[in-house]
Amino acid sequence: MRMSTTRLVGALAIGGALLASTACGAVSSLTGGAAKDEACRNIRNELSSVQGKMASPDITNPGASTRANAQLFRDTASKIRSEGQKAGGDVETAAGKVATDLEQLATTLSSLSSGGSTVPNTNTSSFIQDAAELGRACGISGT
Repeated sequence: MRMSTTRLVGALAIGGALLASTACGAVSSLTGGAAKDEACRNIRNELSSVQGKMASPDITNPGASTRANAQLFRDTASKIRSEGQKAGGDVETAAGKVATDLEQLATTLSSLSSGGSTVPNTNTSSFIQDAAELGRACGISGT
């Protein structure tokens, strides 16, 4: 499947917005877990900030912005994974899956910035399912 960098980044931005709006919320009253509550809040904040941190496409050097965004996604994945580990349990498992999805997207962007013309196995439905799982783990109903 061929996909332009712009389309891929757009899909990620939509996915990120979905994650940010559904993944985590105040859960201490539901679960009694302060560490879980804090981790979910930090994950939500991290995901909410991704879109604002994304490098704008640079027509004169498209590879630079693509590489910058790939690094942003790797950094975000690392932070999400770390916060999930602090919470443990279902949050850790779900956060790990979302982090892996972000790392796969970063790998795809890196491939495209290096001149790759096809998108390796990018599964946005998996990303959405993993985000919904993270939402459930953080105590959000309806995800």
